Amino acid sequence: MNHCPIQSSCGGCPQLPTPPDVQRQQHIERVERYLRIPVTAYKSSPKNLGYRARITLSRGADGKLGYREHRSHSAIQVDHCAIARPEINAALALFPDVPRPIERVEFRSDGDNVVIHAHCKDKYRSPMAAWLESLDHIQQPLALNGRGVVGDPTTRLTVAGISHRLSPSTFYQVNLEVNQALVADVNAAIEAVSPTTVLDLFSGAGNLSLPLVAKGLNATLIEAHPTAVKDAKRTAADHELTADIRLGRVEDFEAGDAFFDAAILDPPRKGVGAVIEQVLLTRPKLVVMVSCNIATLAKDIKRAAKLGYQMDGVRLYEMFPHSKHVEVMGVLSSR
Repeated sequence: MNHCPIQSSCGGCPQLPTPPDVQRQQHIERVERYLRIPVTAYKSSPKNLGYRARITLSRGADGKLGYREHRSHSAIQVDHCAIARPEINAALALFPDVPRPIERVEFRSDGDNVVIHAHCKDKYRSPMAAWLESLDHIQQPLALNGRGVVGDPTTRLTVAGISHRLSPSTFYQVNLEVNQALVADVNAAIEAVSPTTVLDLFSGAGNLSLPLVAKGLNATLIEAHPTAVKDAKRTAADHELTADIRLGRVEDFEAGDAFFDAAILDPPRKGVGAVIEQVLLTRPKLVVMVSCNIATLAKDIKRAAKLGYQMDGVRLYEMFPHSKHVEVMGVLSSR
């Protein structure tokens, strides 16, 4: 059953009319075809609808918020999103039409509470902050361009025993329940080889590696987003953890920049690229790779094979039900 009246024009959930079991089989077949290795496990999303903990809506010409139409700059008005968590839809229902300087609005949930983060050009910040302050009826924390305007704009998430405090601009996975499973599996793969030190590239706010630090492992985290690095350092301090957390472009990483005997790579859609060669040059015990783009992952696996590392299988995570995207985790090990 299609639960969304704008599904055909929005384009965000192309598989919404397709039964979940059929979607999952299609994911498995597509991943195995691209990567030419078997899918060894599949973690289904506990929620098929109402699962997204983050949505970003754009301002339409009439001031109403909506999703971008597929391959278009036009916004399709959204009054209720079938895949957004209930608390997000409740906040969206209270949010008014937005003035022209507001370009987009993100709704961020921790599973219960919502932070609303608006974006505009900096030259409009002062009047738009005043506009947000006037929204007394919203009764939700409001932020503008990464800074709090009303209330505390921090999103609080507890993952694998680590309590994160995330700033309005910091990325986190949209499916909170599936992320818990992903972190647990990544940690188990690392712990299985009893490493001395872990390298976490594209580390974000420490979602994947700070739980390992809490278990006594040394870790070096490298991330290019300043706010995510700040949040990771704050989380480490909150838990009295010692970790080498660095702000820097992962693309600039070279062998010798950090000591490690196991690594975690969780790149953006463009993949790891040539950095994989620098990571493998020092012959780590294993490299755990997390990817949201199997096309670029396939290229990364081919690069690794030239250095004697193989991936025998992957685990799939249904992070984005009703879309063609899946999250994939696999382990590179030497032969």
